[in-house]
Amino acid sequence: MPRLSLCLVLALALVARPSGAQVVVLDEGSFTLYKDGERIGREDFSIRTAPGPDGPTLVAQATVAIGTRRIAPGINADTTGFPASYQREVRDSGKVLESYSGQAVRGRFSSRLLLPGGESAREFRLPTGAVAADDDIIHQLWFISRRGAGAIVPVLVPRRNTVESVIIQRVGTERISIDLRRFDTVHLTLQTTATGEIRDVWITMDGRIIKAAIPSLGLVALRD
Repeated sequence: MPRLSLCLVLALALVARPSGAQVVVLDEGSFTLYKDGERIGREDFSIRTAPGPDGPTLVAQATVAIGTRRIAPGINADTTGFPASYQREVRDSGKVLESYSGQAVRGRFSSRLLLPGGESAREFRLPTGAVAADDDIIHQLWFISRRGAGAIVPVLVPRRNTVESVIIQRVGTERISIDLRRFDTVHLTLQTTATGEIRDVWITMDGRIIKAAIPSLGLVALRD
């Protein structure tokens, strides 16, 4: 009898174990990219939670295709968005133009950038509450905007190896029409406090980015 009970306990443990190790999709899709009104490419992305050694981990990956150029960024972060690691590779016609990798350890971020002309490395402090978002990657704005209107967010810009303070402001609610579909959204601005640079995002009530605009780059992204 004790042996049967032990087998039952082990069986239940095996059944229960996978449920705690599920990958959950938080958002997944693609954006069509426009520069100065002309369609230039596409960004396919996914943002998921996955099991990690210290608990659930946010994993965000994408492929940005603009002509023959391919950008492949990847973030591993804790559930607050604080980046544990960041990778970015840029290829053109299959040739690697740059490779970037960075890792946070005990509040410090160490990065390495490989270019055809050589490599560079840097280490700096990463403030509590930081998230990662490169200048030209649309889906990563999700990490900032999810903090909500009124928040001031330290943002690591990996490719430039800098941390900027970004304030989130609510513009209002807007209805966005894309390919005959209508979305009720909240329009937020993400303003870099040091430079005044603004990025606009329009998000649905469940947190999906439907549209984004980066005026300094002449870039607009529409959800497919």
